[in-house]
Amino acid sequence: MEFLTSKLVLIAVAVVVVLALVLVLVLAGGGDDDEEVAKPALGPIAAKDLTVGTCISDANSTTGDVTTFDAVACNKPHDGEVFTVIELEGDKYPGTKFVTGKGNRGCRARLRRQTTAKQFKDRLLGYKFVYPTKQSWAQGDHEVTCLATFRKPRSKKLAQRKSAAS
Repeated sequence: MEFLTSKLVLIAVAVVVVLALVLVLVLAGGGDDDEEVAKPALGPIAAKDLTVGTCISDANSTTGDVTTFDAVACNKPHDGEVFTVIELEGDKYPGTKFVTGKGNRGCRARLRRQTTAKQFKDRLLGYKFVYPTKQSWAQGDHEVTCLATFRKPRSKKLAQRKSAAS
């Protein structure tokens, strides 16, 4: 009888330990949750470091040879948002005409595909892109970064189609 009682106590202790471990894992956030998405940096950011989802406050005032932007939280007034990045192939710089052509056609097509129809038709919505130069290409910059621009600053993210946001 005493052997049976000690066996039951051992089983009870094991159950308590397992339940405690499960509770710790649940409270600590363990499990199969989706990976956290890295938040874009805020403040001055190099053009080459822009990532999808970065909102900027100086998109409409920036033209010409751009090397930095002012990144802000997307719930703060901003006039630009990175919505896609187009990766270019090759070891040799394809030339400014090719790169800007890819930017013009690629960014417009992707903006049309990713935003809602209502958002795309909004006359306050535009786009710009940042592209590699011959010098930056030699340093490994092979990306065209597409920015949605807003004529009036806004404090929300770009409306996207459900399939594009996934």
